[in-house]
Amino acid sequence: MGLLLLLIIASAAAPALGYVGPGAGFGIVTSFLVFVNALAVSLLSFLFWPVLALIRRVRLSRRPLKPEAKRLVILGLDGLSPLLVERMWEKGELPNLKRLAEQGSFRHLGTTTPGVSPVAWSTFQTGVNPGKHGIYDFLAPDRRRYLASLSSVRTETSWKTVFPGIRRRTAEQVPLRKSKPFWSHLKRYGVRSSIIRVPVTFPPEPLDGHLLSGMCVPDLRGSQGSYTVLTLGEPAPVTGGVHGALTPLGPGTWAGEIPGPEGASPCRVTLKTAGGKNVLKHRGGRIPLETGRLSPWTALEFRLGRKKVKGIARFRLTEGPCLYCTALHVDPSSPAIPLSHPVHYSKYLAGVLGPFATLGLAEDTWALSNGHLDDESFLEMCRDIFRERERMLTNALSGNRSGLVVCVFDTPDRVSHMFWGRGFGPGSPLRAAYTEMDALVGRTAARLGRGDRLIVMSDHGFAPFHTCVDFNRWLVENGYMVLEDGTDTIEDSFHGVDWERTRAYSLGLAGININLKGREGRGIVAPGDAPALAEEIARRLETLTTPDGERVIRKARLGRDEYSGPYVSDGPDVIPGTAPGFRAGWKCVTGGVGPRVLYPNDMHWNGDHCCDPDLVKGVLFTGWRIGKKEPAIADIAPTALTVLGVSPPRYMDGSPL
Repeated sequence: MGLLLLLIIASAAAPALGYVGPGAGFGIVTSFLVFVNALAVSLLSFLFWPVLALIRRVRLSRRPLKPEAKRLVILGLDGLSPLLVERMWEKGELPNLKRLAEQGSFRHLGTTTPGVSPVAWSTFQTGVNPGKHGIYDFLAPDRRRYLASLSSVRTETSWKTVFPGIRRRTAEQVPLRKSKPFWSHLKRYGVRSSIIRVPVTFPPEPLDGHLLSGMCVPDLRGSQGSYTVLTLGEPAPVTGGVHGALTPLGPGTWAGEIPGPEGASPCRVTLKTAGGKNVLKHRGGRIPLETGRLSPWTALEFRLGRKKVKGIARFRLTEGPCLYCTALHVDPSSPAIPLSHPVHYSKYLAGVLGPFATLGLAEDTWALSNGHLDDESFLEMCRDIFRERERMLTNALSGNRSGLVVCVFDTPDRVSHMFWGRGFGPGSPLRAAYTEMDALVGRTAARLGRGDRLIVMSDHGFAPFHTCVDFNRWLVENGYMVLEDGTDTIEDSFHGVDWERTRAYSLGLAGININLKGREGRGIVAPGDAPALAEEIARRLETLTTPDGERVIRKARLGRDEYSGPYVSDGPDVIPGTAPGFRAGWKCVTGGVGPRVLYPNDMHWNGDHCCDPDLVKGVLFTGWRIGKKEPAIADIAPTALTVLGVSPPRYMDGSPL
């Protein structure tokens, strides 16, 4: 029976697709075997559900602890700041969060070092510090080649036997986060989980229940989000996007191309603005456009030889004409890569809820920074993604009435990044976002029963960002990095660094690395000399001030003191905890060296959390009273396990609340 099912599925399966995207060098591949196996497992599970239900009942009875709740619901509100929550409480706002605090507990939640989203959410999942899960930043240094790579996932290619005598070159995404998410421990005892858009869950890993991947899901181009803008005139470079041309075809009619995956033919579009109506035509159909407003999700198709790759996007037309197209999101109803576990879960959600954003960083901050979205369109995008997410949460609450439900909302983080410098007064985007999060908490609490428990938390808070710090320029000026003769500045990737004389370098948002012999490709610092060198750099960094005498570095921490575990050597040696208003400069993050150590941040991105972690603690609300005065994000995983009757593993750094 199982073999028959496999043959039926194989005959109906979509053809395999393979392509590698630009930017971070991150690949997307649809593996024939991945989908065949996943669908086969799903169908077999359905056929044998009576047996599986009996097994689940036995497993539930073997839980080592008495469950404190039938169901635990965790709302992750990415970036929600306790300081702003308390400020709004003083004005009588956020009544639902206030009620939850009065009935249970409210605490400032300690974040990770650094307080960067992939680091913090990895600790949330695993209950361990970065030295045990291996994620220290968005980017990780390729120490042999001195290049930046995505910290959370790697693409590996191999040859696999599809059928006897037939081999196919396949590729798969391998998660780089070590340790296990706490819901994998629930699986052993038959406790079902619904995990929705938690960051650093791509590629989706097996669990007992459903998972929809969050941050780090790429777009169809293989990047972490690159939009397209089509205008008249010669295309120009666009940071975070692709600039193409609109070619006139006649009065009020233009043609253009939306580039797709590498190697695929572009999607050709025709724009008509005659007669007061704006219409965009493409291979799959036509959509009306309202000037200045985002269109609904539109299905786009790209041809890769004889194969097809499907994506979805939204468009916005402005005067010029100028046509904006969002990043090409993987179509959840026909995913080119697995977005969920089981693989059909994203298809189910698309069928029930309609198309939805799948890109890990879905809110287009680069387009807003570059002026291709205005404030209102960006906020409209944020609101729409928030509504999509809440519908997913509602669906999960209805379908999973016992066990674990986790859903992360990115809205506070994205709005804070782009509008923190605008203030918090009435009518501000930040205030509106916090008010909406409070309403979400109220609606969620109203859906819970007596056997349910609720946690509301954020991974970090926020601080202003007005001044960039070029740590590589600081290293040059203080003799720790040496540039080749004739080189004064570097655009990126350390082109022009004299590694034979360089003792330290900065890469990523929050770390300085020793050029260690035996670890780095051209390391010169002996392992025995590294600790003293790191200490020296840390102490000298703390003396850095602005021309007015303002301290730039609040506290420089040492990796060996902050982290413990088998992956400490993968992390930074020095973590400069900047004071409020300061953050690593844009170029030094990817291996650049600019002309100045300090310079103004002129980007729309004016709020951040890549500073001293003590300044950007998150929030923690629990529906019950806790005694711990200074909880940390590592405490959430063991707390969730304990509430659901499972003993936390001894290796976890956190402790139950």
